[in-house]
Amino acid sequence: MTTGIIISALVALCFIAVRTYVKKLAHGCCGAGGDKERKLTKTADLSEFRYSYSVKIGGMTCKNCAVRIENVFNRQEGIFARVDFKSGSAEVSAKEPLSEFVIRQTVIGLGYSVEAGSDITTDMPD
Repeated sequence: MTTGIIISALVALCFIAVRTYVKKLAHGCCGAGGDKERKLTKTADLSEFRYSYSVKIGGMTCKNCAVRIENVFNRQEGIFARVDFKSGSAEVSAKEPLSEFVIRQTVIGLGYSVEAGSDITTDMPD
């Protein structure tokens, strides 16, 4: 009787593990299935954006992670971002100056990290 319960529990555990793995394969490792496509909600004319910031991001495991971060930045008014999964970096352009805190909180709030020892650098207009 006890052996039957243990075997049933193991079968159920294996079923759940396989189902989770199949879901991960279908929707990406970070579960960002709804954010697979880049959603450009604003103009990409960078001449409108006077301030530029570069940041190294840790914890991205796939292209969907990069798109997810990019979409959150791009939903904010006056901000346009491009995130590159391969280099693990983001280029954030803004119409008005941004504080380092805002950029860090956006990245950290999504479950990623700003890499240690990597300061957020900025290119300000003259």
